[in-house]
Amino acid sequence: MRRQTAILLSLLIFTATFIACNSDMHRHLPTAEEWQEWTDPNCTVDADLVLKELKNSVAAWPTPMYADNYTQQYYQQHPSSIIWISRMGVDERADTLLEWLSQAEDLGFSPEVFHVDTLQILIHQLRSQEFGQENCNTILGRIEFLLTRAYLRYACGQRYGFINPNRTFNHLLVDQPASGEKSRGVTYRRIYDMGTEEASDSFVNVALDKARHHQISAFLRDIQPTDTLYSIMQREYTRVKATDDTIRRRQARINMERARWRYPHPSTDRYIFVNLAAQQLTAVDKQKDSVLTMRVCCGNASHKTPLLHSSIGHVELNPYWVIPQTIVRKEIMPRHVGDSAYYARNKYHAVNKETKEIVDPATLSAADLRSARYTLRQERGAGNSLGRIIFRFPNNFSVYLHDTNNHSAFSYGNRAISHGCVRVEKPLDLALFFLENPTPFFIDRIRMAIDLSPLTAQGRQYKAAHPDATPLGRFTYDNPIPLWLDYWTLYPTPYGSLEAYPDNYGYDRVIQKIFDSY
Repeated sequence: MRRQTAILLSLLIFTATFIACNSDMHRHLPTAEEWQEWTDPNCTVDADLVLKELKNSVAAWPTPMYADNYTQQYYQQHPSSIIWISRMGVDERADTLLEWLSQAEDLGFSPEVFHVDTLQILIHQLRSQEFGQENCNTILGRIEFLLTRAYLRYACGQRYGFINPNRTFNHLLVDQPASGEKSRGVTYRRIYDMGTEEASDSFVNVALDKARHHQISAFLRDIQPTDTLYSIMQREYTRVKATDDTIRRRQARINMERARWRYPHPSTDRYIFVNLAAQQLTAVDKQKDSVLTMRVCCGNASHKTPLLHSSIGHVELNPYWVIPQTIVRKEIMPRHVGDSAYYARNKYHAVNKETKEIVDPATLSAADLRSARYTLRQERGAGNSLGRIIFRFPNNFSVYLHDTNNHSAFSYGNRAISHGCVRVEKPLDLALFFLENPTPFFIDRIRMAIDLSPLTAQGRQYKAAHPDATPLGRFTYDNPIPLWLDYWTLYPTPYGSLEAYPDNYGYDRVIQKIFDSY
Protein backbone atom coordinates (compact mmCIF):
# COMPACT_ATOMS: atom_id res chain seq x y z
CA MET A 1 0.00 0.00 0.00
CA ARG A 2 2.80 2.42 1.00
CA ARG A 3 4.55 1.62 -2.27
CA GLN A 4 1.45 2.35 -4.38
CA THR A 5 0.86 5.63 -2.54
CA ALA A 6 4.43 6.70 -3.17
CA ILE A 7 4.21 5.97 -6.88
CA LEU A 8 0.92 7.84 -7.22
CA LEU A 9 2.34 10.82 -5.33
CA SER A 10 5.38 10.90 -7.54
CA LEU A 11 3.33 10.78 -10.71
CA LEU A 12 1.06 13.54 -9.41
CA ILE A 13 4.13 15.71 -8.88
CA PHE A 14 5.32 14.63 -12.35
CA THR A 15 2.09 15.92 -13.94
CA ALA A 16 1.89 19.05 -11.85
CA THR A 17 5.29 20.04 -13.07
CA PHE A 18 4.19 19.48 -16.70
CA ILE A 19 1.16 21.69 -16.29
CA ALA A 20 2.97 24.42 -14.40
CA CYS A 21 5.94 24.54 -16.76
CA ASN A 22 4.18 24.15 -20.04
CA SER A 23 1.07 25.48 -21.71
CA ASP A 24 2.52 25.30 -25.22
CA MET A 25 2.96 22.31 -27.54
CA HIS A 26 5.83 20.70 -25.58
CA ARG A 27 5.62 19.09 -22.15
CA HIS A 28 8.95 18.81 -20.38
CA LEU A 29 10.28 16.48 -17.73
CA PRO A 30 11.39 18.41 -14.66
CA THR A 31 15.05 18.99 -14.06
CA ALA A 32 16.96 17.00 -11.46
CA GLU A 33 16.62 19.92 -9.03
CA GLU A 34 12.90 20.25 -9.59
CA TRP A 35 12.26 16.53 -9.40
CA GLN A 36 11.20 15.27 -6.01
CA GLU A 37 12.68 11.83 -6.00
CA TRP A 38 11.10 9.04 -4.11
CA THR A 39 12.52 5.68 -3.19
CA ASP A 40 10.90 2.28 -3.17
CA PRO A 41 12.49 -1.09 -2.51
CA ASN A 42 11.93 -1.98 -6.19
CA CYS A 43 12.10 1.35 -7.99
CA THR A 44 13.51 4.84 -7.76
CA VAL A 45 11.99 7.22 -10.30
CA ASP A 46 14.56 9.63 -11.68
CA ALA A 47 13.93 12.11 -14.48
CA ASP A 48 17.52 11.95 -15.69
CA LEU A 49 17.32 8.17 -16.06
CA VAL A 50 14.01 8.42 -17.94
CA LEU A 51 15.57 10.90 -20.37
CA LYS A 52 18.67 8.75 -20.65
CA GLU A 53 16.59 5.75 -21.73
CA LEU A 54 14.68 7.94 -24.18
CA LYS A 55 17.96 9.19 -25.65
CA ASN A 56 19.34 5.64 -25.84
CA SER A 57 16.23 4.43 -27.64
CA VAL A 58 16.47 7.24 -30.17
CA ALA A 59 20.08 6.32 -30.89
CA ALA A 60 19.71 2.53 -30.86
CA TRP A 61 16.54 1.80 -32.80
CA PRO A 62 16.93 1.53 -36.60
CA THR A 63 14.76 3.60 -38.95
CA PRO A 64 13.48 1.32 -41.72
CA MET A 65 10.29 3.36 -42.17
CA TYR A 66 10.59 6.96 -43.32
CA ALA A 67 8.21 7.89 -40.46
CA ASP A 68 10.85 6.67 -37.98
CA ASN A 69 13.05 9.59 -38.98
CA TYR A 70 10.39 11.98 -37.68
CA THR A 71 10.42 10.23 -34.31
CA GLN A 72 14.20 10.45 -34.11
CA GLN A 73 14.14 14.07 -35.23
CA TYR A 74 11.50 15.05 -32.66
CA TYR A 75 13.38 13.70 -29.67
CA GLN A 76 16.74 14.97 -30.92
CA GLN A 77 15.34 18.48 -31.26
CA HIS A 78 13.26 18.31 -28.06
CA PRO A 79 15.19 15.90 -25.82
CA SER A 80 13.13 16.66 -22.70
CA SER A 81 9.71 17.06 -24.34
CA ILE A 82 7.36 14.20 -23.61
CA ILE A 83 3.97 13.31 -25.04
CA TRP A 84 2.47 10.22 -23.41
CA ILE A 85 3.35 10.13 -19.69
CA SER A 86 0.79 11.63 -17.31
CA ARG A 87 -0.28 11.42 -13.69
CA MET A 88 -1.54 7.92 -14.42
CA GLY A 89 1.85 6.93 -15.74
CA VAL A 90 0.43 6.27 -19.18
CA ASP A 91 -3.18 7.34 -19.57
CA GLU A 92 -6.07 6.34 -21.82
CA ARG A 93 -4.43 7.84 -24.92
CA ALA A 94 -2.10 4.86 -25.04
CA ASP A 95 -5.11 2.53 -24.83
CA THR A 96 -6.83 4.42 -27.65
CA LEU A 97 -3.75 4.21 -29.83
CA LEU A 98 -3.23 0.51 -29.14
CA GLU A 99 -6.83 -0.16 -30.11
CA TRP A 100 -6.17 1.41 -33.51
CA LEU A 101 -2.83 -0.35 -33.88
CA SER A 102 -4.30 -3.74 -33.02
CA GLN A 103 -6.15 -3.59 -36.36
CA ALA A 104 -2.86 -3.61 -38.26
CA GLU A 105 -3.60 -6.95 -39.91
CA ASP A 106 -6.47 -5.32 -41.80
CA LEU A 107 -3.87 -2.98 -43.31
CA GLY A 108 -1.58 -5.80 -44.38
CA PHE A 109 0.86 -5.60 -41.46
CA SER A 110 1.66 -7.52 -38.32
CA PRO A 111 0.67 -5.60 -35.15
CA GLU A 112 4.29 -5.92 -34.05
CA VAL A 113 5.26 -3.51 -36.85
CA PHE A 114 3.62 -1.01 -34.50
CA HIS A 115 5.15 -2.58 -31.35
CA VAL A 116 1.70 -3.60 -30.07
CA ASP A 117 2.80 -6.65 -28.07
CA THR A 118 5.87 -4.91 -26.66
CA LEU A 119 3.87 -1.85 -25.60
CA GLN A 120 1.15 -3.93 -23.98
CA ILE A 121 3.75 -5.75 -21.86
CA LEU A 122 5.54 -2.54 -20.85
CA ILE A 123 2.32 -0.70 -20.01
CA HIS A 124 1.11 -3.66 -17.96
CA GLN A 125 4.39 -3.66 -16.03
CA LEU A 126 4.06 0.04 -15.31
CA ARG A 127 0.43 -0.07 -14.23
CA SER A 128 0.77 -3.21 -12.16
CA GLN A 129 4.10 -2.04 -10.72
CA GLU A 130 5.53 -5.45 -11.54
CA PHE A 131 8.87 -4.34 -12.90
CA GLY A 132 10.69 -7.63 -12.55
CA GLN A 133 14.30 -7.18 -13.64
CA GLU A 134 13.45 -3.94 -15.46
CA ASN A 135 14.01 -0.50 -14.02
CA CYS A 136 10.89 1.68 -13.96
CA ASN A 137 12.83 4.57 -15.53
CA THR A 138 13.81 2.34 -18.43
CA ILE A 139 10.17 1.32 -18.88
CA LEU A 140 8.94 4.93 -18.80
CA GLY A 141 11.53 6.07 -21.37
CA ARG A 142 10.92 3.11 -23.63
CA ILE A 143 7.13 3.51 -23.53
CA GLU A 144 7.41 7.19 -24.43
CA PHE A 145 9.64 6.40 -27.40
CA LEU A 146 7.71 3.39 -28.74
CA LEU A 147 4.29 5.06 -28.48
CA THR A 148 5.52 8.00 -30.55
CA ARG A 149 7.25 5.72 -33.02
CA ALA A 150 4.17 3.51 -33.45
CA TYR A 151 1.82 6.50 -33.66
CA LEU A 152 3.81 8.26 -36.38
CA ARG A 153 4.31 5.01 -38.31
CA TYR A 154 0.57 4.52 -38.42
CA ALA A 155 -0.38 8.16 -39.04
CA CYS A 156 2.17 8.80 -41.81
CA GLY A 157 1.53 5.38 -43.36
CA GLN A 158 -2.24 5.62 -43.54
CA ARG A 159 -2.19 9.25 -44.64
CA TYR A 160 0.63 9.10 -47.21
CA GLY A 161 1.66 5.46 -47.60
CA PHE A 162 4.05 3.28 -45.65
CA ILE A 163 6.75 3.86 -48.25
CA ASN A 164 7.65 7.11 -49.98
CA PRO A 165 7.19 6.43 -53.72
CA ASN A 166 9.08 9.55 -54.80
CA ARG A 167 12.21 8.40 -53.02
CA THR A 168 11.76 4.68 -53.64
CA PHE A 169 11.18 4.69 -57.39
CA ASN A 170 13.52 7.54 -58.20
CA HIS A 171 16.44 5.58 -56.73
CA LEU A 172 15.97 2.38 -58.72
CA LEU A 173 17.55 2.95 -62.13
CA VAL A 174 21.17 4.04 -62.30
CA ASP A 175 21.81 6.27 -65.31
CA GLN A 176 24.76 4.56 -66.99
CA PRO A 177 27.17 6.70 -69.03
CA ALA A 178 27.36 6.13 -72.76
CA SER A 179 30.20 4.11 -74.22
CA GLY A 180 33.42 6.10 -74.01
CA GLU A 181 32.06 8.60 -71.50
CA LYS A 182 33.47 8.91 -68.02
CA SER A 183 31.22 8.25 -65.06
CA ARG A 184 30.21 11.40 -63.19
CA GLY A 185 29.26 9.49 -60.05
CA VAL A 186 26.06 7.59 -59.35
CA THR A 187 23.01 9.32 -60.76
CA TYR A 188 19.52 7.91 -61.01
CA ARG A 189 16.89 8.17 -63.69
CA ARG A 190 13.71 9.80 -62.44
CA ILE A 191 10.77 7.54 -63.25
CA TYR A 192 8.10 8.67 -60.77
CA ASP A 193 6.43 12.08 -61.13
CA MET A 194 2.82 11.79 -59.99
CA GLY A 195 2.72 14.96 -57.90
CA THR A 196 2.28 12.82 -54.80
CA GLU A 197 1.81 14.48 -51.42
CA GLU A 198 4.37 13.51 -48.80
CA ALA A 199 4.52 13.51 -45.03
CA SER A 200 6.08 16.69 -43.65
CA ASP A 201 7.22 18.33 -40.43
CA SER A 202 3.94 20.23 -40.44
CA PHE A 203 1.86 17.05 -40.58
CA VAL A 204 3.93 15.41 -37.83
CA ASN A 205 3.60 18.47 -35.58
CA VAL A 206 -0.17 18.39 -36.01
CA ALA A 207 -0.24 14.65 -35.28
CA LEU A 208 1.77 15.05 -32.07
CA ASP A 209 -0.32 18.00 -30.98
CA LYS A 210 -3.48 15.89 -31.42
CA ALA A 211 -1.92 13.23 -29.20
CA ARG A 212 -1.11 15.78 -26.50
CA HIS A 213 -4.69 17.09 -26.51
CA HIS A 214 -6.43 13.70 -26.34
CA GLN A 215 -7.70 13.88 -29.93
CA ILE A 216 -6.14 10.69 -31.25
CA SER A 217 -9.28 8.89 -32.44
CA ALA A 218 -10.67 11.88 -34.30
CA PHE A 219 -7.31 12.55 -35.92
CA LEU A 220 -6.73 8.95 -37.01
CA ARG A 221 -10.24 8.76 -38.45
CA ASP A 222 -9.61 11.94 -40.43
CA ILE A 223 -6.38 10.71 -42.01
CA GLN A 224 -7.76 7.39 -43.31
CA PRO A 225 -7.66 6.96 -47.11
CA THR A 226 -11.01 7.85 -48.67
CA ASP A 227 -10.25 6.98 -52.28
CA THR A 228 -12.54 4.39 -53.85
CA LEU A 229 -9.52 2.43 -55.06
CA TYR A 230 -8.32 1.99 -51.50
CA SER A 231 -11.69 0.63 -50.41
CA ILE A 232 -11.67 -1.83 -53.31
CA MET A 233 -8.16 -3.06 -52.51
CA GLN A 234 -8.80 -3.32 -48.80
CA ARG A 235 -11.98 -5.34 -49.38
CA GLU A 236 -10.04 -7.66 -51.65
CA TYR A 237 -7.25 -8.03 -49.12
CA THR A 238 -9.76 -8.80 -46.37
CA ARG A 239 -11.42 -11.37 -48.63
CA VAL A 240 -8.23 -13.28 -49.43
CA LYS A 241 -6.09 -12.84 -46.30
CA ALA A 242 -7.52 -15.96 -44.65
CA THR A 243 -7.24 -18.08 -47.80
CA ASP A 244 -4.40 -20.10 -49.28
CA ASP A 245 -4.12 -17.70 -52.24
CA THR A 246 -0.82 -16.10 -51.20
CA ILE A 247 -0.24 -14.56 -54.62
CA ARG A 248 -3.56 -12.72 -54.64
CA ARG A 249 -3.09 -11.68 -51.01
CA ARG A 250 0.31 -10.23 -51.81
CA GLN A 251 -1.07 -8.37 -54.84
CA ALA A 252 -3.96 -6.94 -52.82
CA ARG A 253 -1.62 -5.83 -50.05
CA ILE A 254 0.81 -4.11 -52.42
CA ASN A 255 -1.88 -2.40 -54.48
CA MET A 256 -3.60 -1.29 -51.28
CA GLU A 257 -0.33 0.51 -50.54
CA ARG A 258 -0.41 2.16 -53.98
CA ALA A 259 -3.92 3.37 -53.23
CA ARG A 260 -2.64 5.15 -50.10
CA TRP A 261 -0.33 7.39 -52.13
CA ARG A 262 -1.91 10.79 -52.30
CA TYR A 263 -2.21 11.79 -55.93
CA PRO A 264 -5.39 12.22 -58.00
CA HIS A 265 -6.67 8.94 -59.41
CA PRO A 266 -8.87 8.81 -62.53
CA SER A 267 -12.28 10.07 -61.47
CA THR A 268 -13.27 12.72 -64.01
CA ASP A 269 -15.88 12.21 -66.72
CA ARG A 270 -13.27 11.96 -69.47
CA TYR A 271 -9.76 10.57 -69.12
CA ILE A 272 -7.08 8.26 -70.51
CA PHE A 273 -5.58 5.69 -68.17
CA VAL A 274 -2.54 3.67 -69.23
CA ASN A 275 -1.77 0.77 -66.92
CA LEU A 276 1.86 -0.08 -67.68
CA ALA A 277 1.60 -3.38 -65.81
CA ALA A 278 -1.36 -4.41 -67.97
CA GLN A 279 0.22 -2.81 -71.08
CA GLN A 280 -3.23 -1.51 -71.85
CA LEU A 281 -4.86 1.87 -72.45
CA THR A 282 -8.41 2.67 -71.37
CA ALA A 283 -10.13 5.83 -72.59
CA VAL A 284 -13.32 6.75 -70.75
CA ASP A 285 -15.99 9.26 -71.71
CA LYS A 286 -18.77 9.05 -69.15
CA GLN A 287 -20.71 11.80 -70.91
CA LYS A 288 -21.11 9.46 -73.88
CA ASP A 289 -21.22 6.34 -71.69
CA SER A 290 -18.37 5.05 -73.81
CA VAL A 291 -15.14 3.15 -73.14
CA LEU A 292 -12.30 2.48 -75.59
CA THR A 293 -9.56 -0.03 -74.79
CA MET A 294 -6.44 -1.00 -76.68
CA ARG A 295 -3.04 -2.57 -76.25
CA VAL A 296 0.07 -0.47 -75.83
CA CYS A 297 3.80 -1.00 -76.06
CA CYS A 298 5.73 0.65 -73.25
CA GLY A 299 9.34 1.12 -72.18
CA ASN A 300 11.61 -1.87 -71.83
CA ALA A 301 13.39 -2.90 -68.62
CA SER A 302 16.26 -0.44 -69.24
CA HIS A 303 14.00 2.42 -70.35
CA LYS A 304 10.96 2.07 -68.13
CA THR A 305 8.08 4.35 -69.03
CA PRO A 306 7.80 6.92 -66.22
CA LEU A 307 4.77 7.12 -63.95
CA LEU A 308 3.13 10.51 -64.37
CA HIS A 309 -0.09 12.49 -64.50
CA SER A 310 -0.71 15.12 -67.20
CA SER A 311 -3.30 16.10 -69.83
CA ILE A 312 -3.51 15.97 -73.62
CA GLY A 313 -4.60 19.18 -75.30
CA HIS A 314 -3.87 18.50 -78.95
CA VAL A 315 -2.97 15.85 -81.51
CA GLU A 316 -0.26 16.16 -84.17
CA LEU A 317 -0.39 14.38 -87.50
CA ASN A 318 2.72 13.20 -89.36
CA PRO A 319 5.24 14.33 -86.73
CA TYR A 320 8.99 14.45 -87.01
CA TRP A 321 10.76 12.17 -84.59
CA VAL A 322 13.35 14.24 -82.76
CA ILE A 323 15.79 11.59 -81.57
CA PRO A 324 16.40 11.88 -77.81
CA GLN A 325 19.94 12.77 -76.82
CA THR A 326 20.19 9.60 -74.72
CA ILE A 327 19.66 7.50 -77.87
CA VAL A 328 22.14 9.63 -79.80
CA ARG A 329 24.78 9.20 -77.08
CA LYS A 330 24.22 5.54 -76.27
CA GLU A 331 23.21 4.01 -79.60
CA ILE A 332 24.13 6.23 -82.55
CA MET A 333 27.48 7.72 -81.45
CA PRO A 334 29.17 4.40 -80.57
CA ARG A 335 28.29 2.72 -83.91
CA HIS A 336 27.12 5.09 -86.63
CA VAL A 337 29.28 8.23 -86.76
CA GLY A 338 29.80 9.03 -90.45
CA ASP A 339 27.58 6.09 -91.55
CA SER A 340 25.71 7.66 -94.47
CA ALA A 341 23.93 4.40 -95.34
CA TYR A 342 22.53 4.15 -91.80
CA TYR A 343 21.24 7.72 -91.86
CA ALA A 344 19.73 7.33 -95.34
CA ARG A 345 18.08 4.01 -94.48
CA ASN A 346 16.38 5.54 -91.45
CA LYS A 347 15.60 8.88 -93.14
CA TYR A 348 17.55 10.83 -90.51
CA HIS A 349 18.82 14.34 -91.00
CA ALA A 350 20.44 16.90 -88.71
CA VAL A 351 19.31 20.43 -87.94
CA ASN A 352 21.61 23.21 -86.81
CA LYS A 353 19.73 24.61 -83.81
CA GLU A 354 21.10 28.10 -84.29
CA THR A 355 20.69 28.57 -88.07
CA LYS A 356 17.88 25.98 -88.61
CA GLU A 357 19.92 24.70 -91.54
CA ILE A 358 19.44 21.04 -92.49
CA VAL A 359 22.77 19.22 -92.44
CA ASP A 360 23.90 15.81 -93.70
CA PRO A 361 24.35 13.88 -90.40
CA ALA A 362 27.12 11.76 -91.96
CA THR A 363 29.33 14.88 -91.92
CA LEU A 364 29.01 15.27 -88.15
CA SER A 365 31.66 14.01 -85.75
CA ALA A 366 31.01 12.38 -82.41
CA ALA A 367 31.78 15.71 -80.75
CA ASP A 368 29.21 17.41 -82.99
CA LEU A 369 26.58 14.84 -82.08
CA ARG A 370 27.40 15.15 -78.38
CA SER A 371 27.17 18.93 -78.48
CA ALA A 372 23.99 20.95 -78.11
CA ARG A 373 24.42 22.51 -81.57
CA TYR A 374 22.60 19.86 -83.60
CA THR A 375 19.35 17.93 -83.44
CA LEU A 376 18.89 14.60 -85.18
CA ARG A 377 15.42 13.93 -86.45
CA GLN A 378 13.57 11.46 -88.68
CA GLU A 379 11.51 12.55 -91.67
CA ARG A 380 7.72 12.66 -91.41
CA GLY A 381 5.36 10.16 -92.97
CA ALA A 382 5.57 6.49 -93.81
CA GLY A 383 8.31 4.66 -91.93
CA ASN A 384 8.58 7.24 -89.16
CA SER A 385 9.08 5.58 -85.77
CA LEU A 386 6.27 7.68 -84.30
CA GLY A 387 3.88 6.61 -87.05
CA ARG A 388 1.34 9.13 -88.29
CA ILE A 389 -0.27 10.37 -85.06
CA ILE A 390 1.20 11.64 -81.81
CA PHE A 391 -0.46 12.76 -78.58
CA ARG A 392 1.76 15.26 -76.80
CA PHE A 393 1.37 16.33 -73.18
CA PRO A 394 3.48 18.32 -70.69
CA ASN A 395 5.95 16.14 -68.78
CA ASN A 396 9.54 16.09 -67.57
CA PHE A 397 10.63 13.03 -69.57
CA SER A 398 10.01 13.84 -73.27
CA VAL A 399 7.56 10.93 -73.53
CA TYR A 400 4.22 10.83 -75.35
CA LEU A 401 1.61 8.50 -76.77
CA HIS A 402 2.05 7.77 -80.45
CA ASP A 403 1.39 5.56 -83.44
CA THR A 404 4.13 3.22 -84.69
CA ASN A 405 5.52 1.84 -87.93
CA ASN A 406 5.68 -1.64 -86.33
CA HIS A 407 2.12 -2.77 -85.62
CA SER A 408 3.10 -6.42 -85.34
CA ALA A 409 4.48 -5.67 -81.86
CA PHE A 410 0.94 -5.41 -80.49
CA SER A 411 0.62 -9.18 -80.85
CA TYR A 412 3.47 -9.78 -78.37
CA GLY A 413 2.68 -11.10 -74.91
CA ASN A 414 5.22 -8.77 -73.30
CA ARG A 415 5.12 -5.43 -75.07
CA ALA A 416 7.70 -3.62 -72.93
CA ILE A 417 9.93 -2.86 -75.93
CA SER A 418 10.18 0.92 -76.41
CA HIS A 419 12.66 3.53 -75.18
CA GLY A 420 10.03 4.92 -72.82
CA CYS A 421 7.25 6.35 -74.96
CA VAL A 422 3.89 4.58 -75.23
CA ARG A 423 2.87 3.17 -78.61
CA VAL A 424 -0.90 2.84 -78.99
CA GLU A 425 -2.64 0.13 -81.00
CA LYS A 426 -5.52 2.28 -82.33
CA PRO A 427 -4.23 5.84 -82.64
CA LEU A 428 -6.93 7.08 -85.01
CA ASP A 429 -9.73 5.68 -82.81
CA LEU A 430 -8.14 7.36 -79.80
CA ALA A 431 -7.71 10.66 -81.63
CA LEU A 432 -11.38 10.69 -82.60
CA PHE A 433 -12.72 9.38 -79.29
CA PHE A 434 -12.69 12.69 -77.43
CA LEU A 435 -13.76 14.99 -80.27
CA GLU A 436 -17.05 16.67 -79.46
CA ASN A 437 -19.47 16.43 -82.41
CA PRO A 438 -16.90 16.44 -85.24
CA THR A 439 -18.31 16.82 -88.74
CA PRO A 440 -17.84 13.89 -91.14
CA PHE A 441 -15.72 16.16 -93.34
CA PHE A 442 -13.38 17.02 -90.46
CA ILE A 443 -12.90 13.33 -89.81
CA ASP A 444 -12.10 12.91 -93.50
CA ARG A 445 -9.47 15.65 -93.27
CA ILE A 446 -7.76 13.71 -90.48
CA ARG A 447 -7.92 10.51 -92.52
CA MET A 448 -6.54 12.14 -95.64
CA ALA A 449 -3.65 13.65 -93.67
CA ILE A 450 -2.47 10.16 -92.73
CA ASP A 451 -3.07 8.71 -96.21
CA LEU A 452 -6.39 7.01 -95.49
CA SER A 453 -9.27 7.28 -97.93
CA PRO A 454 -12.05 9.75 -97.09
CA LEU A 455 -15.39 8.19 -96.10
CA THR A 456 -17.77 10.86 -97.41
CA ALA A 457 -18.61 12.19 -100.85
CA GLN A 458 -17.54 15.67 -99.71
CA GLY A 459 -14.17 14.31 -98.66
CA ARG A 460 -13.63 12.48 -101.93
CA GLN A 461 -14.58 15.57 -103.94
CA TYR A 462 -12.21 17.72 -101.88
CA LYS A 463 -9.34 15.28 -102.38
CA ALA A 464 -9.90 15.20 -106.15
CA ALA A 465 -10.15 18.97 -106.41
CA HIS A 466 -7.17 19.73 -104.16
CA PRO A 467 -4.52 17.05 -104.77
CA ASP A 468 -1.70 19.34 -103.59
CA ALA A 469 -3.48 20.86 -100.59
CA THR A 470 -1.46 21.05 -97.39
CA PRO A 471 -2.80 18.29 -95.14
CA LEU A 472 -4.15 18.96 -91.69
CA GLY A 473 -1.19 19.12 -89.30
CA ARG A 474 -2.85 19.17 -85.88
CA PHE A 475 -6.10 19.68 -84.01
CA THR A 476 -7.03 20.50 -80.45
CA TYR A 477 -9.62 19.24 -77.99
CA ASP A 478 -12.14 21.67 -76.54
CA ASN A 479 -11.03 20.56 -73.07
CA PRO A 480 -7.66 18.89 -72.33
CA ILE A 481 -7.98 15.18 -71.59
CA PRO A 482 -6.53 14.08 -68.21
CA LEU A 483 -3.93 11.35 -68.66
CA TRP A 484 -2.38 8.86 -66.26
CA LEU A 485 0.60 6.64 -66.96
CA ASP A 486 0.46 4.39 -63.91
CA TYR A 487 1.36 0.90 -62.72
CA TRP A 488 -1.11 -1.42 -60.98
CA THR A 489 -0.79 -5.19 -60.86
CA LEU A 490 -4.36 -5.44 -59.55
CA TYR A 491 -6.90 -3.00 -60.92
CA PRO A 492 -10.67 -2.78 -61.53
CA THR A 493 -11.88 -2.92 -65.10
CA PRO A 494 -14.40 -0.31 -66.29
CA TYR A 495 -17.01 -3.00 -65.71
CA GLY A 496 -16.16 -3.59 -62.05
CA SER A 497 -14.14 -6.81 -61.96
CA LEU A 498 -10.62 -6.90 -60.51
CA GLU A 499 -7.96 -8.04 -62.95
CA ALA A 500 -4.42 -9.11 -62.06
CA TYR A 501 -1.39 -8.33 -64.23
CA PRO A 502 2.26 -9.45 -64.26
CA ASP A 503 4.90 -7.41 -62.47
CA ASN A 504 7.04 -6.80 -65.57
CA TYR A 505 8.90 -3.83 -64.09
CA GLY A 506 9.46 -5.57 -60.76
CA TYR A 507 7.86 -2.74 -58.76
CA ASP A 508 5.82 -5.17 -56.65
CA ARG A 509 9.04 -6.90 -55.65
CA VAL A 510 10.52 -3.55 -54.64
CA ILE A 511 7.53 -2.74 -52.41
CA GLN A 512 7.46 -6.24 -50.92
CA LYS A 513 11.16 -6.08 -50.10
CA ILE A 514 10.65 -2.83 -48.23
CA PHE A 515 7.67 -4.26 -46.34
CA ASP A 516 9.77 -7.29 -45.38
CA SER A 517 12.33 -4.98 -43.77
CA TYR A 518 9.82 -3.56 -41.27
